[in-house]
Amino acid sequence: MSEDAVVAPWQARAIVGLRGAVVDERDGPLPAMLVALTMLAGIVDACSILRLGHVFVATMTGNLVFVGLAIAGAKGFAIVPCLLSIGGFIVGALTGGHACRSAGGHRGRVLRNVLDVKLVLATIVAVLAITDAHPPLGIRDAMVLLLAMSMGTQLAAIRFLKVPDLLTVVLTLTITGVLVERGLGPLHPAMLRRAVAIVSFAIGAVGGALLVLNFGLVAGLVPGLVIIVAVTIAAHVAATAAGDWTAPR
Repeated sequence: MSEDAVVAPWQARAIVGLRGAVVDERDGPLPAMLVALTMLAGIVDACSILRLGHVFVATMTGNLVFVGLAIAGAKGFAIVPCLLSIGGFIVGALTGGHACRSAGGHRGRVLRNVLDVKLVLATIVAVLAITDAHPPLGIRDAMVLLLAMSMGTQLAAIRFLKVPDLLTVVLTLTITGVLVERGLGPLHPAMLRRAVAIVSFAIGAVGGALLVLNFGLVAGLVPGLVIIVAVTIAAHVAATAAGDWTAPR
């Protein structure tokens, strides 16, 4: 048997599996857009930790840990930025919940409504960052608040959309799924989706960190803004689509 005959079936399975990981009958184009938002989460957390006061704007569990460390007297951790981030996330989640409910049950419109809010918030953050390459404390706090609001709206949408294995921020369950259900095989669409989500977040975090460390905060935030613009455009297209995948789950 030739080598090509052995390799070809694996290649075909990989292509089918990868296609099913990002676009499928159940969720339509939503997985592909959520993969991009997963990368966004890695980018903004890298930026906020490195340049906005050692605080998470996407991963609220981390902020709760930081608050605990600050209360315990550990050096290098401040309570106020973490509380601002948590407060912004709460406001964003409430805003996102309203945007989801106003979509009339169409999942494409849910993502469109939420991305419209995220785009406004991201634009304000970009203006603040460009205005001052080394923003003072008050501006940094405002950016933390706005970025956390943006991620709160995003998680509200995730809660409504219910796309398996694409929570965009919380990857613990995604990693657990890879380990517990490894019997599915590495080329199964579910396993590939989990792998793509993990890799996307890692690329976002590493890429965002490299840009911030080498070129500054603005450079780190630019890819995030590009992702939001691109996904917003895609979400507006999805909002006009019809199909079983648009119905609530």
